[in-house]
Amino acid sequence: MEQARHRRDGESLRAGDPSDIGPYALVGRLGSGGMGVVYLARDPAGQLVAVKVVHAELAGDDEFRRRFRSEVERARQVPPFCTAAVLDADPDAARPYLVVEYVDGPSLYDVVRERGPLTGSHVHSVAIGVATALVAIHDAGIIHRDLKPQNVLLAPGSPKVIDFGIARALEATTEHTRSGQMVGTVSYMSPERFDGRGRALTPAADIFAWGCVVTFAATGHGPFDADSPAATAARIMSQPPDLRGLDDRLRLLVEAALQPDPALRPTARDLIDQLIGSGPQLSDSLRGAVTEVVQKPRRSRRRWLVAALAAVILLLGAAGLVAQRKLAAQPGPPPFGLPAGRPFITDTLTVAGQWNGTFIVGEEQSNCDVTQGALRVHRVSPGFYTCAGPEKELSGDHAIAVTGRIEEPGSCLGVWLYWKAERSYQITACEDAFRLAVDRDGEIAYVAREVPLTGAGQLKVGQPVRLQVVVRGGVVRFGHDGVQVGEAALPETDIDRGRPMIGLVSAPGNETPPYGASFNDVEVRIT
Repeated sequence: MEQARHRRDGESLRAGDPSDIGPYALVGRLGSGGMGVVYLARDPAGQLVAVKVVHAELAGDDEFRRRFRSEVERARQVPPFCTAAVLDADPDAARPYLVVEYVDGPSLYDVVRERGPLTGSHVHSVAIGVATALVAIHDAGIIHRDLKPQNVLLAPGSPKVIDFGIARALEATTEHTRSGQMVGTVSYMSPERFDGRGRALTPAADIFAWGCVVTFAATGHGPFDADSPAATAARIMSQPPDLRGLDDRLRLLVEAALQPDPALRPTARDLIDQLIGSGPQLSDSLRGAVTEVVQKPRRSRRRWLVAALAAVILLLGAAGLVAQRKLAAQPGPPPFGLPAGRPFITDTLTVAGQWNGTFIVGEEQSNCDVTQGALRVHRVSPGFYTCAGPEKELSGDHAIAVTGRIEEPGSCLGVWLYWKAERSYQITACEDAFRLAVDRDGEIAYVAREVPLTGAGQLKVGQPVRLQVVVRGGVVRFGHDGVQVGEAALPETDIDRGRPMIGLVSAPGNETPPYGASFNDVEVRIT
C-alpha cells in the first residue's frame, strides 16, 4: 500500500476526487502511484485508514482485476506485525480499491533526507523491523517487488513496511507486460531482474532490496547509486557495492544480502537470526563467497550487462540516451524530477469543466472532453488541438507534469503556455521524437530543438508516460518518467508565461486522421 510523506491530514482533495469510496469517507490525499491514488479516509467507526483506488484505465482490464483479486487474498494472510494491515478490499467495484491500516509516521526516505543517516541502534532497529516484515510477507507466499525507503514508515514502536504484494497485479497485467514495464525502483532492484534470462522472481529479490534499504538508512545513499538509472543498473550488474559507513557486523549481513547470485543470499529468517544474535554465524563458504564478490568486479556477469541495461532502458523509456554498445561506460542523463515550488494547478482530469477545447470551423467533430476517467482529445484532420486550463496565468520559472497516452498512431502529446500575444513555447512528445517549437497564432513558427527517440525508447500507442517540462532561467528541460530527454535555451523572450494548455499535435508528415490522446493528473508548479 503506497503512502506519501508523513502528513496527519494528508493533502486536500482535488477537484474531481470522489467524496467517498464504498463505506469510507475521504478526507485527503496521501499520494499516487502507477496503480492508483491513495486517499486518507475514515471508516464507519471514525478511524483513519488509507484507501487506494485503482486508476480508471486499469479498472477496465479484466486480467488486472483477476490478479488484483488474487493478490488481495494473499495480502490478507500477512500478519500485521511490522506491516500495514490489509483491512478491506473490493476488487469488483467500478474502481477497485484496497483499504489498509493508516500508519501515522514519516517514511525512512524522508527522515534520512531531512535529518541525515540514522546511527547505531536506530539502523539496527530498521534492519530488524524490515527483515521481520519480510518474514511475514514471504511466509504468505508474497514477494514485495518494490521494497525501498519510501515504503518503510517509521511508526511509533517499530518500522512498518507498506505496498507489499499488490504490485504484482500491475506488473503481470498483459498490457503492462507488453509495453515492457516492470514494477520497482532501479536503485533497489536485484541483478536477476535485469539479466534478460526471464527467470521467475523469488523472495531473494526482496533480500537484495533489504540490503540496499539498510545501506541507505546508515549512509544516506544506496550501495549502487550513480548519476542515472541506467548507470545505477550498470553498477548493480558489474560493480561491488559501496558500503562505507556500515558497522562491521551489519556490513557482513548486507554483503550477504547483496550477493549477485540469488541462491547465495540469506532468507529473511536468516537475517533475523543474525540480527538478534540467536542463530549461527555465517558459514565459511558464504563468508568466502561474499569476500570474493566484494573484492573484485563481477566479471562473470559482464556478458549479461548489455541485455540488462536494455531492459532498464525499456523500463524507463530512455533508449537513445546511452550509446548502443557502450551502456556501461557512458554516464546517462541526470535524474529528472519537478523542482519544489508553489502549486499552481493540480487536477486529476477526471471531471469535466476544468480544461476546455476551442471551436474550429470545419472541425466540429474535434473535441476535448472528459470521458472514461480521462481528458480525451480528438482531431479529425492534421494540425493540433489544445485544451486550455483554468483561466489564470503564470510567468517565469515553472514546472509542468502530466500523464499522457498517445491513443492514435501519428499523434503527439503537447504542452503549451499561451500569452495574450498568442505566442508560446510548444513541447511535443511523439512516438519517435521530442520537439521544442515556437508557436505563433496557433501555428508552429519553427522547431528550435528536436531529440529523436530510437529503438525501445520510442513512445508506444496506449502506453502511459509522465511528460515533464521544467522552465528555469530561460532554459527549458523536458523528458518523461524521471528521465531528461533534452534541454535548450528558450529561443524567444516572453514565451515562458501565460495560460497552461495540453493537447495533441499530428506528427510531422502524418496526413492520416483521426488523431487522439488522453491525459490524467496534471500538475503545474511555480518554482
